[in-house]
Amino acid sequence: MDTRKFAMNYGAVLGLSLVLVSYFSYIFGIDEKDSMIPSILNNGLTIGFIAYAVTKYRDIFNNGYISFSSSLKLGTTVAFFSSVILAFYTFLFISYINTDALNDIISMTEQAMLESNPDVSDEELDLALEMTSRMMQPHWIMMMGILGGTFMGFLYSLAISFFVKKTDNNI
Repeated sequence: MDTRKFAMNYGAVLGLSLVLVSYFSYIFGIDEKDSMIPSILNNGLTIGFIAYAVTKYRDIFNNGYISFSSSLKLGTTVAFFSSVILAFYTFLFISYINTDALNDIISMTEQAMLESNPDVSDEELDLALEMTSRMMQPHWIMMMGILGGTFMGFLYSLAISFFVKKTDNNI
């Protein structure tokens, strides 16, 4: 099987699993600031899926062998495809499901700035909030989600590849 197609399939399953975690967190009102459960589930699913995908590819399609670089590439590709699906869901969520999410983020940013620096001038506060609102557009959030998810998948794949690699000594 082609590596890219394999990574797309496992990335799709991982992405949909992460979407379900996010959606159920929203449905049940679990806030990521108040509870570590969504974060633990997201990281656990990501690590588990990457490790499972790499070992399955190694054992079934690669005769039980995989190099560190191939494992790293496969794990990062799985993370990339899952990040694309999750970023698309985030775009839909912010644009259509919870349209007040961006306003809530800007309000929380304002509160955090005032708490950390109560002497901030109105001009500095307005400038910071304007910059925040520019970066909190759905398309920017989508791009940052893809980059962030792929980078975290790369870091997880680095660790996983160290343990999963198996080289053929007969070559």
